[in-house]
Amino acid sequence: MMQMDRDLFEAMNSSANKLKRIAEENKEPTLVDKFFANKYVKAALKTMLFIMAAVFCVLLFLYLLMGGMVFLMLDTIFKQLTSQEKRVQEELAIHLKTKYQEEFRIEKVEYNGTIDHYDVEVRSAAKPDYKIRVSVSEKNKRYLFKDDYVQAFWNDALKETVYPKLKELLPKEKYRITQVSDYHSIYGEFPDENELIFGPNYISFQEAVDRQLLYLDIRYERLEEGTAVGDELKNVHEMVGLAKNFRINRMWIEVRSNKDRRELSCRINDANSIASMVDLEKVCD
Repeated sequence: MMQMDRDLFEAMNSSANKLKRIAEENKEPTLVDKFFANKYVKAALKTMLFIMAAVFCVLLFLYLLMGGMVFLMLDTIFKQLTSQEKRVQEELAIHLKTKYQEEFRIEKVEYNGTIDHYDVEVRSAAKPDYKIRVSVSEKNKRYLFKDDYVQAFWNDALKETVYPKLKELLPKEKYRITQVSDYHSIYGEFPDENELIFGPNYISFQEAVDRQLLYLDIRYERLEEGTAVGDELKNVHEMVGLAKNFRINRMWIEVRSNKDRRELSCRINDANSIASMVDLEKVCD
């Protein structure tokens, strides 16, 4: 009885395997199966695998051959830049101490490879509010320094003189003053004046005013909506009058809305030439 059951089981299992094999033989191949079965696809895949293997071998060879050399080159460049940066800091500290008889704290040194110089930020130890920029270039293996420390104390004087009067013209309920400073580019926008502004024989705030070297930069934000440009021109006209009272002849005034959209910009190179609103309209846009 057991033998009959075993024979019956084997016969059924054999029949099931035959049916499964027949079903697989008659199964319709999928698009993927047809794609990979294509002889051209097979040839292309073999070529791609061969190319990838060849590229990998070449890269591995180059890495083993050149990797050490590249690492040494990068390490040398890094050490050279680090050494030069340290030299810049040391010589700059001596330069500023000698020039201004003060101690300074160097906060950031950045190398600008495009024009081959260093941009440095320092602060006066005695006046930490003074954030000073220094441009460092090299000529004949010597560093040349150009700083805007003079502008820092000129701007301090502006806060004591012009700023209080400006707040009267622009009440805080309607306006927010964002900047009142002397505008001179440290990179030489006014070359004829650079020696007096950035050179070793720097001049005082009052002397800068007397020599018409101060370039007043006023920027403020209008908090109210819907004010006409003509009304802002009146404010600007009053600011020009204020600058004249301090004998400041050049200025840049910019007005923005509370949405930080520029609405009016006036660049005035001769305040004495502004006698009326019509004159002001010619230099504002």
